Parts: sequence; C-alpha cells; structure tokens
Amino acid sequence: MPTQQPPARRERKKAETRRAIADAALRLFALRGFDAVTVNEVAEAADVSAKTVFNHFPAKEQLFFEHEPLLAGDPAEIVRQRRPGGRVPIALGRLLRAEPAGDLALFGRIYRGSETLRAYGRELFAAREHALAEALAEETGGLRPRILAASALGPLRQVWESILLEAAERVPPGEAVARGVRTLEEAYAVLGGAFESFLHRQAPAPHHAPPIPEEQPRVLRGERPSIRRVADLAGVSATTVSHTLNGRRPVAEETRRRVLRAIEELGYRPNVLARGLRTSRSQTIGLIIPDITNPFYPALARGLQDVLGPAGYDQIISNTDGVRRIERAAIDHMIARQVDGLAFAVFHTHAEDLLPVIEAGIPVVRLGGRLVQHGVDLVHSDDEGGAAEATRYLLGCGYRRIAFVCGPAAEGPAAERVAGYRAALADAGMAAGQALVAHTHFSRAGGAEGVTRLLELAEPPDAVLCANDVMAIGALDVAAQRGLRVPEDLAVMGFDDIDAAGMVSPGLTTMANPAREIGRATAVRLLERLRDAIDQPSTELVVPARLVRRQSA
Repeated sequence: MPTQQPPARRERKKAETRRAIADAALRLFALRGFDAVTVNEVAEAADVSAKTVFNHFPAKEQLFFEHEPLLAGDPAEIVRQRRPGGRVPIALGRLLRAEPAGDLALFGRIYRGSETLRAYGRELFAAREHALAEALAEETGGLRPRILAASALGPLRQVWESILLEAAERVPPGEAVARGVRTLEEAYAVLGGAFESFLHRQAPAPHHAPPIPEEQPRVLRGERPSIRRVADLAGVSATTVSHTLNGRRPVAEETRRRVLRAIEELGYRPNVLARGLRTSRSQTIGLIIPDITNPFYPALARGLQDVLGPAGYDQIISNTDGVRRIERAAIDHMIARQVDGLAFAVFHTHAEDLLPVIEAGIPVVRLGGRLVQHGVDLVHSDDEGGAAEATRYLLGCGYRRIAFVCGPAAEGPAAERVAGYRAALADAGMAAGQALVAHTHFSRAGGAEGVTRLLELAEPPDAVLCANDVMAIGALDVAAQRGLRVPEDLAVMGFDDIDAAGMVSPGLTTMANPAREIGRATAVRLLERLRDAIDQPSTELVVPARLVRRQSA
C-alpha cells in the first residue's frame, strides 16, 4: 500500500499548487485581461486539471485576489488582536501596507479593466464588514455593530481602490500608497473620537428591564424583507444573492450557505423562495431613464406598460439625470431587484457598464446609441436621419446659419442627432462650425442657456435646431424675452413632438419621435427574449422620425 504523506508535507504541497495556479493565472490576466481568460486556460498554463483549479479557487475571481498587494490582514482579526484599550480606527489604519506585496501597477491595471473584478472586490469588503461587525458585537453592548463596521471599512475600501486605480494610471506606487495612507489617516482622525465614544457607550436601562440582546436584523410586522438586507446580513452583494436565488450563475457553496442562512434569519419563508427558484421570474421589468420630468419618457413608459401589463409584468423606473455614475448604480439596483428584463435609455453609459446585467442573464434593450454589444438589443428612433431631415427642412426654408443645441457631451441619441445635422450641412456644401454647436443640459433651462450663448456670437444663427422639444421651448423663451420674432428673426425647431410642442406659441415645428411606439416595441422585444429567444443574435429596430410642421420654423 502507498504510504500517506505527513500532514505538514501535504499542506505544503497544497500551498505550492495553489500558488502555482494563482501565478499562472496572473500571467494570463496581465497578457489578455481578466474577463478574456478561462479556467481551462489557467489549468493548462499551471499544468493541472480544471478540477484542481476549482478545488483551490471555487470562484475565478479568487485567482486574481490571491495576489492582493495592499492589505496586511483581516480587519476582524486586527480588531480582536489589538492591545487592551487600543482604538479601532488606529488598528485598522495599519492594514494598508506601506510597501505593496507585489506589482501594484500590474494588479491595478488588471483590476481597472474588469467590472467583474471590481464587483468581486466590493463583495470581499462586504464580507469583511460582516466579520468585523461580529467582532465589534463582542464589545458594543448591542449598539449597532454593523453601523460601526460600515463606517470603519467604508474609507478603507475607497482608499484601497483609489490606490489601485492611481497605480494603473502610472502614478509611482510609493506615491499612490503614501497619498492613500494620508487620506485614510485623515478619515480615521475625524472618525476616531466619535467611533470610540459610540463603541464604549452603554445605554442605561431600568432595573426591571430585561437585558438588551445583541442587535439582530429583524422584519417588522407587515414589512417584506429586501434582497439588500439579505445581502448585508450575508456579507455579499445583492447581485450574489440574486445569483443564489435564480441559479443564473454559480455561487460558491460557503457563500450560498451564508445567503440561505440570512434568508432564513430575515424571515424569507420557503414558499416565497420556492416560487423564485422554480420560475426564476419576478414579473418585473426595469426602465432606466435620464429625466422623468421630460414628457417623452412618461410616454415611453406608457408604451411599455401597454404591452407588459396584459402580459402580467410591472415596471420599476429609475431616474438618472443622465449621469454615468448614477446610471451604473441604477443597473446594480435593477440586478438586486431581480428584474426579468431591462430597458435602458442610454446617455453616458458605456458597453462595459452593462456587463453585470448581461452576465446575470437579464435581457437588455438599449433605447438609443449604436448596436455594439452582444446580448443587447437596440430600439430607437432614427436619430441621425431625423436630424438630417430637420436640417434639410430648415435649409429648404431659406435659413443658412443653422445652429444646434445639444447635451453636455454628444453621446447616445444626441451624438446621432449632431451627426445627422452635420451630414446635412455637408451635403449642402456648408460648414458646420464648432461655434454653432452649443453643449448644455437636456432641459428647458439648458435650451435657454444654449440659445443665449449662440445669440451672443458675432454672427448669430438665423435658425436653431434643438436636441429635444423641452430645450426648444427654452429657446422660444429666450426669443420672447429678447423681442425676436419667430420664425422671421429666429427659427426654432425641436425633436420628439411631445404634447407641449403643439401648445406653446408659436407652435413648435419638430421631428415626431414616437415615444409610445418605441416603448411598445421595446416591451415586445423583451417578452420575446424572456419566452425563448435569449440566445439569438442581437437585433436593432429603428422607428422612423416624422416631420411635424408648425409655426416656429
């Protein structure tokens, strides 16, 4: 019979294998990026089987974080092992290594290039926050250990990530770390006194009152537990809870057990879980829009509901103000809410921002922009063609110095409309000077601001095309204030044909962008994807824009 290896030798061999696998993975990630590398390729590079890789690293992301260079320990253990009376923020401040344990710039570049890794990094800190809360609960007397843990680890996570991203931008590692350490020290200096006071404060209780138990998440009568609360208690992201419930992506067994324990503790009853696990459907569709006060978007939402309501679906609407950071947060929120499909009015979001929802297996329809992404359908009006037709119409009316008022950056539908405007002028042999394109906000005030700037040019325009009707109404406001006749002194034209376009004076000439029809088409496509077409190639549906003549041009 073969002799068994001594335990110490076995453990040493396992550690060597684990390190060899992680090193091989890092080399591949550096060459090709994290998302492009498969576990089978890592196994081949490390000369082991894929099963061996999974035995050591149940999640692919762990292959990368095995090389984590900045943190010198686990926050919970640091707090437990600090000297008697030692202050928690001071102890946690020592977690950042003054000299990174590895190639910080390489680690930062790989991390920066993958939304998957950034999401996993957030999960790791959430798990550390959960463990730190348990450690703090041993000495808080029930005074909200989770709040303390969040306030302590929030600055640490932000500094940790900022150091990585700075190093990825070729900031010298020593400089990035030194700046991060100073920032963390400043944050903890502000936090320190309040933190310690809160940590050691004991609330007086009447002599007859029962002992105050350690605070536990609980569900109030009539309150339905949320997926976010489950995620907080389990120390994972809301996305991981969603994956655990719907089975769309594999979840490590230990993580799955934590999630299920949290579900049980918060009061998710088996019948609720059974429905979700059986159908993997929430009967909700997410709609992310930039401005709910713009009448175009309520009309679009109504078109969605025309189709979704009879099919048994509800909508969740999120407003973003066209800010990329908020758009990305809205996507995370929709994943957390386990929407079955997502309609997204694109302004500044880039292709990589949609990867989490695609990887979660949620059908996505973009409302604007260009079709550049597998797994995402596109439904939109003919933004470029419509703007070109509007410009040709103004040229045909005899206007020769035509300006364009669009958003703060020409992305999404605005970029298409600017392109159509420039193309029509070029076809007519006229230059579209940069001074005639005014970037402002997609609002009535923004339209007024943009037209005001244009009218102050040495050679002001004789016609203004606006990226939407709300902006065009702002342009009419300015014309009236300045005593300009519309359209004799200044022609004004919009885009969308909202109800107000026919109510203002003079009536607004515009391009009809059928919002309700676009909403209906979007809902039909999402339902098709949900029924049986999830793996079919991405599609693009262009809804023609139509010229509506009124008095303003």
